[in-house]
Order: sequence, then C-alpha cells, then structure tokens
Amino acid sequence: MPANAIVSKLLKTIQHEITESVCEDLSAKEQRALRIGRLAAEMALKEMLRTEEDEPVAIRCRCGETAKSKERETRSIVTLAGTQEIRRRKYHCKSCGGWTLPRDESLGIGRGNYSVGVIALTSEVAAGFPFEASEDFLCRRFGLDLCYKQVQRLSERTGEVVSASEYDLAADLVADNVELLPRERPGCLTISADGLMVFSDGAWTEMKCASYLSDEHGRSTIATMGRAEKFGELLYLEAVRRGVQHAGEVVFVADGAAWIWNLVSHHFPEAVEIVDWYHATEHLYEVANNWYGQGTKRADAWVKKSKARLMEDGVQRVIQSIKQWKPTDEDRQKVKRENLHYFTTNANRMLYASFELNGFHIGSGSVESACKQYGQGRLKGPGMRWKKIRN
Repeated sequence: MPANAIVSKLLKTIQHEITESVCEDLSAKEQRALRIGRLAAEMALKEMLRTEEDEPVAIRCRCGETAKSKERETRSIVTLAGTQEIRRRKYHCKSCGGWTLPRDESLGIGRGNYSVGVIALTSEVAAGFPFEASEDFLCRRFGLDLCYKQVQRLSERTGEVVSASEYDLAADLVADNVELLPRERPGCLTISADGLMVFSDGAWTEMKCASYLSDEHGRSTIATMGRAEKFGELLYLEAVRRGVQHAGEVVFVADGAAWIWNLVSHHFPEAVEIVDWYHATEHLYEVANNWYGQGTKRADAWVKKSKARLMEDGVQRVIQSIKQWKPTDEDRQKVKRENLHYFTTNANRMLYASFELNGFHIGSGSVESACKQYGQGRLKGPGMRWKKIRN
C-alpha cells in the first residue's frame, strides 16, 4: 500500500475513532488512540518490507561462482508492529553447494519467528516478572500473543547469550585483551558486595550481588550465581563501566567475608576498605549475649559502649575488652576466638570516625537492598524454580 493510501486509511480510522469516543472516559479514549498507533505501525512496516521485495534471480556466491533462485519464499515474523509476511529469495550455488538468504541477512533475521525487538522486550519484561505474568502484560500492553512457554524460551535464550557475552568480556578485560571507555567519571565510587542463599537446580546455592553508587550517577547493580572468581571479573567489568579508573576515590563496603576482601585486594588494591557498620554491630551483640546473657542490661550496656568506641576509631579498645572475657565452656570460647579474629583482621576497616569525616558510606544498605530485590523479591517468589547457566 503506497504511503498516500496509508495516510488516507489512517485519517478515516482516526475520524471514526474520534466519533465513536464521544462520551467515553479517558481510559477508553486511550485504548482507541493506542489501536490507531498500532495500526499505523503495522501498515507502515508492511509497506517498508514490501518495497524491498524485488531481488535478482541470480547473485554472486561467496565462493565466486553464481548462485540462483527459482522463486520467492514467504516467512512470518512476529514484530512489535504485528505479524508480518516477508517474501525473499533463497539462492543455491551448484559449485559449492551452499544456500544463502541475502534478505534475511540484511534484515538481521535469524532462524526464529520473532523480531529482535520482540525478543528484547520479552526478555526485559520476563527479567522482572514470572513468565505467566509477563505473558499477560505483553498481551495487554503491546498486543503480543505469546504463551508463557514462548516467553520462557525467548528470555532464557537471551539470558544465555547475554550471560556468555558478559563473562567473556569480563575475562578479556581482566586479561587486558580489551579496553573499555568508561561511561562516568565519579568523584567517589562506592562499591558493595554480599551473598544470599537461593534455591536453584534442586539445591541451595549462593547468589552474589554487588552495588555501585556515586552521587553524580546514582546506583547500578549486578548479580550472579557463578563462582567467586567469575563474580570478581563481573565486579571489575561493571566498575570499569562506572569509571573506577577515573574516580577521585574508590570505596568498598562489605561484611567481613574473606572471599569478598580477597576479590577487593585483587581487583581494587587502591580502594578504601570498610566493614559495614551493621555487620560489625551484629558481632558486638553476639559477644555481649554470650558474655552477659541474651537481652540483659549488662549486655546492652556493653554493646552501647562498644559501638561508641567503634565510632571513635576505637576498635583496639573493643578488642582489648573482648580479651578480658573469660568463658569457661567450649561454645563461648569459640565465640570469643572467632570474634577476636574478626575484629583484629578487620581493624583497619573499622575506622568509622575517619571514614565519616571523609564523607564515605559506612553501611552496605545499597547492596542489601539489591539482595532483597533480586534474591527475596525475584528469586524466592511462590512456586518459582530456577536453574543456573553453566560457566
């Protein structure tokens, strides 16, 4: 249909919808307007595809000989502008035996029946919602008639491709095989990392999550169920994208987990390391409750005094206080031993007065929020089952 015919039909449709919309509420008028938009997109795309149907009967093959086509073939593609019929020639070269579909290649069409736009939209929606809910949303909002199994297949395939691409890029970046230009130049980039146990492949496994925060550019997050070393590469990749190499200051806030600090020392050796304030106080409560009794006034008083000391860069005073505890049973001796190790090992990461004086974050609430969003909210929904992509 020529452009002037499309315009004429759309004008008639618009006039009809305007007439029919009289006395309707805003919601009904909205739906009529959206139908007009979808119709215009469908008609325009159909004409765009039709104008490029003419192809020669013979073309030059990649081998240098001639490839010929007997007739045009038609395939259906589900697009964001409706289902479209695409006519194109399939060429065969007798010399090398190869088959080619030049028009499919020029349009960027793979073997599937969905456009790149449909696949991208479906994957984006399914990343945030269960497949059944995604099916309903895509139908209501975009007119896409996909069953939840189709949503699942498209999003899983996309996930596999994106995941493999990110892992490969991260590995190449760490190995200095590629160079990335940063999107940002933050004054201070704060990175936090944590882990959360989720159920996957019939067993509990750790989801590792990281959060990146700067005053100039806000927050971004990453998450994976991959191994610690792979997570470290992804951690570094996003940091480079966030401008870690050009940041005025890099601060890493986390709990006392050794695997996290090992990654920090490897990928961010110049970063200011801070133990999350909340995790540090949790250890104070563990000591106090075992020393003076759960919920007693003496326990609360000791925690209050120790928190004040930590806030005054007095971690050594806290360590000396714990050393004065003389537990008699093995369980409490273990608690004392582990917490002495915790505070001694992380002493330089608990200089909270100095950190706050420099304007650094001393809490990892950003990554805790991300863990809840992706772990609790997304991965632990009712009836959800997950499988890991092998890397």
